[in-house]
Amino acid sequence: MVYRAIGLASDDLSAGLNITFTEFQEQAGKWTFEVLQSANFLYEADWANRLKNAAVLPISDFQQLHTGYGEYMGQQINKFIEQYQLHYKVALIAFEGHTILAGKNEIELGDGAIIASLTQLPVINNFYSIDIALGGLQKGPSTFVRSKILKEKLALQSAAAAANNAILIAFMGILRWRQEYNVFASETGASRNSIGGALWTGQDA
Repeated sequence: MVYRAIGLASDDLSAGLNITFTEFQEQAGKWTFEVLQSANFLYEADWANRLKNAAVLPISDFQQLHTGYGEYMGQQINKFIEQYQLHYKVALIAFEGHTILAGKNEIELGDGAIIASLTQLPVINNFYSIDIALGGLQKGPSTFVRSKILKEKLALQSAAAAANNAILIAFMGILRWRQEYNVFASETGASRNSIGGALWTGQDA
């Protein structure tokens, strides 16, 4: 089976929003991948400041930023699709959001439903919510880089951190789509493995 997905990585403010379009192929339980297109969209000063200061916003302002950042990502994805002529080639979009550290808690910024409505594509995010509910420990934005099991499945070698993250996030989305485990208790301390990710459909049934 062949799957083509867009993954987003956005935790490095200086690098901007990374969008990577990857083709994954599964044959007899073996996975291979090929990056077809990748681009960084640098944040303008206003967006960089808004993301940097998100943790100290009042709840109402934070919610507005959560929605606004979803709109921003959806717009950038549409530009990426248009720039590389990817219409009708993308099966799904996967992202975890921009990680905000609020005290001891981590919040992922960016509304997946907004992205789905703007791109008219399936969007998967919130991969770790069920894992946390099962007792898994929250980890920082390098979670994906440290995900040894997923990296071994893909035989993913060293590459730029943003591209690595985007590829792994897209792969997590594909596994969610296939209803296969994509978060592993041995790495998070949860009570069991889980199929993580909320799915937002961008089109009518």
